[in-house]
Amino acid sequence: MRKLFALLLLCCGGMLAHSQVNLSGIVRDSATQAPLSLSLIQVGNLTVLSDEQGQFTLSNLTVGPHTLAVSHVGCKVKEVSLKVIQDTFVTVHLPHHAHTFGEVVAYGHLEDSEPDARFIQTVSTRRLEQLAAVSLSDALQHTNGVSFLKTGTTIAKPIINGMHSNRISVINDDSKQEGQQWGSEHAPEIDPLSAGSIELIKGASTLRYGGDAMGGVILVLPALFNDSSYTKISLLAKGETNPNGGQIGLKVENHSKKLGLGHRLVVNAKRNGDAAASNYVLSNTGFAQLSGSYYTQYIKGASQLSLTASAFIQEIGILAASHIGNVTDLNRALTSDTPLISHPFTYTINPPSQCIKHYASKLKWKHKSRKYGDIVLSYTFQNNLRKEFDNHRGTSDAALNLNLTTHQINLLLDKHIESIRIQYGLMAEQQQNTFQGRYFIPNYERYKAGAFAIAILEKEKYLIEGGLRYDLQNTNTYRFVGNDLVNKTFNFDGLSANVSGWRRISHDLKIHLSAATRFRSPDINELFSDGLHHGSAALEFGDLTLKQERSYSLNAALNYNHNRWRVAVEPYFHYFQNYIYLKPSGEKQLSIRGAFPVFRNVQTDATYTGLDVDLRYRLASNWTAEAQAALLYVEDVRNNQFIFGIPAQRFGGRLKYTFAEKLGLQNGYWWIGPSYTARQTRVEANEDFTATPDAYFLLDTELSAQYRETPLHFSFGVRNILNTAYRDYMNRYRYFADDLGINFYITLNYTF
Repeated sequence: MRKLFALLLLCCGGMLAHSQVNLSGIVRDSATQAPLSLSLIQVGNLTVLSDEQGQFTLSNLTVGPHTLAVSHVGCKVKEVSLKVIQDTFVTVHLPHHAHTFGEVVAYGHLEDSEPDARFIQTVSTRRLEQLAAVSLSDALQHTNGVSFLKTGTTIAKPIINGMHSNRISVINDDSKQEGQQWGSEHAPEIDPLSAGSIELIKGASTLRYGGDAMGGVILVLPALFNDSSYTKISLLAKGETNPNGGQIGLKVENHSKKLGLGHRLVVNAKRNGDAAASNYVLSNTGFAQLSGSYYTQYIKGASQLSLTASAFIQEIGILAASHIGNVTDLNRALTSDTPLISHPFTYTINPPSQCIKHYASKLKWKHKSRKYGDIVLSYTFQNNLRKEFDNHRGTSDAALNLNLTTHQINLLLDKHIESIRIQYGLMAEQQQNTFQGRYFIPNYERYKAGAFAIAILEKEKYLIEGGLRYDLQNTNTYRFVGNDLVNKTFNFDGLSANVSGWRRISHDLKIHLSAATRFRSPDINELFSDGLHHGSAALEFGDLTLKQERSYSLNAALNYNHNRWRVAVEPYFHYFQNYIYLKPSGEKQLSIRGAFPVFRNVQTDATYTGLDVDLRYRLASNWTAEAQAALLYVEDVRNNQFIFGIPAQRFGGRLKYTFAEKLGLQNGYWWIGPSYTARQTRVEANEDFTATPDAYFLLDTELSAQYRETPLHFSFGVRNILNTAYRDYMNRYRYFADDLGINFYITLNYTF
């Protein structure tokens, strides 16, 4: 009898063991398809929070019916009944932008309504509000595989696969962002608070956005209105200690379901004084910004019409210690551990400084046609004004005044034929640049045109995509050589192509592969630069003999997501013919505006070999460990030497704790994260003006949560906790001063 009882107990135990299943999934915003981090998911007494990718796992559930309760800040709790009979993955779409909650739970392999072969990382609306991001680079911080090319403490450009500036396309709602962005100290004039989400796209599948996007595409998308009637007002405030200052933002949104009409107004203002390194003030690094946007959308039947208008105004101080009066002092500055100029803290912005204004408007029409599919037609106007003020000029007038005007037309047709999706379209652009004051680049008029076609075959376990694009460009330049007006014309054209796709090996494992070839025309500054590049504190010179650049690229990605593990590994290889880059000449020249190091645009053949790794492991229901690495090796294969200005190897990680409710706080997280940047040793001896900076270690932390049952959300953090003194190889001001010291910040967001 005892043996029989033991046998029955063993069988019941085995049956019980086999009745334990896992329920995992992802929570997405139904409007933008962006993942919703820190969503609260509850089954019975078991509660978890979704991670930054909106993903969650409920382990050891019993087989049978369950009630899944999902909620998010600003949303009501909704219960979903489902029957779980095996390990199950669900996708939940929430209308996050309204205060109502409806859901669609999708079972199967296709997680997006419009899948394609791109490698995408998304920064959601909520994350943008938490960050109180002032710039595009602020919004992309902590994004794996992204580093930044900096000019001082306020100007930064994203680096993807080691590439930046002209090799990265910034697409603002289907239109390429155009501005005086051809230099390291010209960052994209975009206010992230006006965006609904920001997508970072790597890999070959970017032909729709231009053939010159060799490193990747940053896609800024507007927030979509929810299918209900509502009014929402959001207030945002941020204060920080380094640089000392603050930010105030207002977002007003109204939508009428009956009229199919929505409006959104965003206003954002920021003011900071001088920043500080760990041991001294970085004089004349103050910063002021005022930006705003208006977006309206009208939907009737199968058509949708939208209008966008935006303004972006900045005043930026240039580090006083970077503009030196004579060569002797410049040599002292390049060898000094401290800047030659350091005054007490002030909010005053003196010359050298810059004033940037960017105005844009867009009219966009969408129509769903049974015959032609989705039709999208848009017209965009952009005007970019830049004034540069010298500290040696002795007058309040701008030393250089640039005015760039751009008109763009984009047409896209998107048609589904059974399992095949076809996209094709046209682009046309007219651009005119004029200058007043000192010469740096000539007046010019440029015409661009492009056409592309992309075909996508989608099956349950794989997807294949192929694309072809043709671009042409005509540029007429006008400049004085002596007393003669010289007109020089440049014509460039070429094909870009890609083949890419993914294969789902199992429910947990997915592999992406892509191959592409693209071309890029030398830009105006690379051809014509002649003199002081103001913000980078350098004399730069172009080369009229430069040829167009062509790349051949291979990208891959392995994504593994199972139980506690999330693994993303992305190797890449790029071969460049006629690669253009800015190289230090070793010279120092004295001009009427001071003494500066000299850089020249040169051309060679180069290879980029790199690897981005992102590992995440859930230690417990509330604890997650993360580790990232970005490895890159670049070589001048024509001359068998290294190339200047390439990011060093970087490693980082975070230990993160998430909670549903603690000490009156809800739906929150706390993390602490180290980062290590190695010394860039792959440089040519005696090529640069100073030795490359030492490796450095930084430690950051952040606490973020909702206060009780109120719509008040806050974030409090500390950057560079150890107040480390360091210089980053990718900061052009590393020649003159250290980078930022410790910074405390707090962000408040309240939604009515």
